[in-house]
Amino acid sequence: MKKSIWFLSFPLLAAIMVFSSFMVRQEHERVKGNGDVKQEKRTASAFKDIGTSGEFKVYIQQGNTHSIEVEAESNLLPYIVTEIDGKELEIKVKKGYSIKPTKPVNVYVTMEQINELSASGSGGFYSKGKLKTDELEISVSGAADTDLDLDAQKLKVAVSGAGNVKLKGSSTAANYSVSGKADIAAFDLQSDDVHIGISGSANASVNAAKKLEVGVSGMGNVKYKGNPAISQSVSGMGRISKEG
Repeated sequence: MKKSIWFLSFPLLAAIMVFSSFMVRQEHERVKGNGDVKQEKRTASAFKDIGTSGEFKVYIQQGNTHSIEVEAESNLLPYIVTEIDGKELEIKVKKGYSIKPTKPVNVYVTMEQINELSASGSGGFYSKGKLKTDELEISVSGAADTDLDLDAQKLKVAVSGAGNVKLKGSSTAANYSVSGKADIAAFDLQSDDVHIGISGSANASVNAAKKLEVGVSGMGNVKYKGNPAISQSVSGMGRISKEG
């Protein structure tokens, strides 16, 4: 009897395994770019934040209107989603698919107010002109890169993985958190007060005029410019040094 049940169950089990395998393939259907680059304007209402995941390079311009334009290979455009949820513009790949671009995927946005930028994957944020804001929070993970020209009162930056962030301009107060193999290059961002926490083998270069608070663990390195009052805590093989 048990043997009969086993023989009856085996075809059903095999069918379930085949179906499951099919569903996994369906959920991760990969679309390769065709090399034919096109631009497409998207509908845009007001947004203050941007979140991306994937290979999207987002170029930000500040203005009195809100606009979104995607530049990508023509057969990939239908799979690149730009949707506004509340006050956040989400840039992502259509659910159930992944894309394999052979050309860069660029997204050009114009926005009036900028509060939060979050990128994961291998994309990042780039400014077209100076971005002015009272308070800005930046989060970068994976292998994402960011290069911004800022005029910010309060700035908070978190970088992890192998992300790289390059900043210039000015801020009143800057707070940096750097981990993994990430890097922050902010010699050209002049700040009054800087607080930085660094771990792993990450590196950071900052510019502080009045106050610098540093916490370093692991093999992290911090270089600074300016003549601030310094409060520091170092463990492991981490280092703090003044540039020049």
